[in-house]
Amino acid sequence: MKCITVLLDGASDRSYKELDYKTPLQFAHTPNLDQLARKSQCGLMTPLKEGVAVGTDLAHFLLFGYPLENYPNRSIIDAIGEAMEMKGNELYLRCSFATVKKDEGFFIESRFTPELSDEEIQLILPELTVKINEYSFSCVHSYDSHGFIIIKGPYLSKDISDSDPFRTHQYVMRVEPFESDDYPLVSLCDAINEFIKKSYDILNEHYVNKIRTEKNLLPSNLILTKWAGLYNHQESFYEKNGMQGLLLGQSKLLNGLADYLNMDYLNYSSFEEAVNLALTSEFDYIHLHTKDPDTASHKKNPLLKVKSLEAIDRLLDPLLDFKGLLVVTSDHSTPCSGNAIHSGESVAFMATGDYVRRDAVKAFDEIACANGSVFLTASDFMTYILNASDRGAMYHLRQGAKKRHFVLNDVHRLV
Repeated sequence: MKCITVLLDGASDRSYKELDYKTPLQFAHTPNLDQLARKSQCGLMTPLKEGVAVGTDLAHFLLFGYPLENYPNRSIIDAIGEAMEMKGNELYLRCSFATVKKDEGFFIESRFTPELSDEEIQLILPELTVKINEYSFSCVHSYDSHGFIIIKGPYLSKDISDSDPFRTHQYVMRVEPFESDDYPLVSLCDAINEFIKKSYDILNEHYVNKIRTEKNLLPSNLILTKWAGLYNHQESFYEKNGMQGLLLGQSKLLNGLADYLNMDYLNYSSFEEAVNLALTSEFDYIHLHTKDPDTASHKKNPLLKVKSLEAIDRLLDPLLDFKGLLVVTSDHSTPCSGNAIHSGESVAFMATGDYVRRDAVKAFDEIACANGSVFLTASDFMTYILNASDRGAMYHLRQGAKKRHFVLNDVHRLV
């Protein structure tokens, strides 16, 4: 049975006074989603743990059936998405070219130096290839004020903290061993902290920044780091789940995740085109991702998000008569108020198909779905799909060397 997931990035949310204390999904006029809900099993899904916010990359890693402990970190997914050649003996950190003021620390005026050109960054990059103690550092530019720091050395680990506090008007954080007592991490963290301070010494005096200051532009005078990651090999999506998978999206991040998990990836130009691609594709599993609700949420305007959800709903009509398994959900909640980028509430979930229970829910939103008949986490998502598409295997069945939750067709034959 073919399965289509429509993933509404960040669609779930909080309640707002201007929406009569409803969520945007609850307030929006979404007749197609509501019609699907009336013939579905509905419920709530918690991406990781109630109250814990996650990013799109980690949420999808879990949704696709991979364990949390195997997550390589966002830097690796980003780097693959930007076609970088990955090596297992290098540590990758996402970085940004930032503007700071030095006093009793490094006070962040801008996490991403505005109006910093590619030409300026190319002039800066060679100065950031340095060696500190036993560690070699180099910097790769990706886009705008974003880049990567690549570290080579005798002891590398992703178990280190970020220097980027993820907000302006805060001080750069010291890099420390993260949830680890491993003593060699101290030397690695010391080297990274020294690199960050050295980046300030180098960039603050660089002629590029002197010219910028003369033009009344903010100097780009420090490298902020986050999301340390090491490349590790994962089983392919097909090996893990027994289905040929296609990811339909519009981002380098999702492209990177698809490549990492050996899924096929297609970039679509419009949501209408994506729906048609999902319906006509011959893949077993099609994951259609739209970032529109998440993007609207970041504008911090609930009514704008309502309009985004209504626009998506109008294009779902072709899916109403789909004969396979159809799942609609979100990867995380994204609030339209407050300072949070993402938030930790559970998300609305529904599934309809020949092998799915049908409950009494009449609308697709977080409150209606709370009266549904299923509650799951992102780590349950793929086993739910395997069961609901009639692919599930008995738990005690040992079909070869690894545990599989699906009936294995490509068995190792005894000859």
